[in-house]
Amino acid sequence: MLSLSPSTLIILKKLGDFLQEGVKQAAVISATGMTPTPDMIAAWLEDQMSEWNPEIKGRKLADPETRQAAARFLAGVACNLVTPQEAQDEQVA
Repeated sequence: MLSLSPSTLIILKKLGDFLQEGVKQAAVISATGMTPTPDMIAAWLEDQMSEWNPEIKGRKLADPETRQAAARFLAGVACNLVTPQEAQDEQVA
């Protein structure tokens, strides 16, 4: 069985919170008639994450590049959850 430390669980929960906020932001943009893009949501999420400095055993885990990568990943997932499948298929083509 996988056993995660409390510190790891707190970090995962915070990432889940950021994902939820990204989904909300993408839904707001979508409601205006625009199609949210991962880059659009990632920029917003990076701003939201700017003060987040997770640590485990005193080791800082989120340098600016890591935070940017996390924001882009979460933004992509958020957009995929909010954007209708047909629009996603058009973006791939």
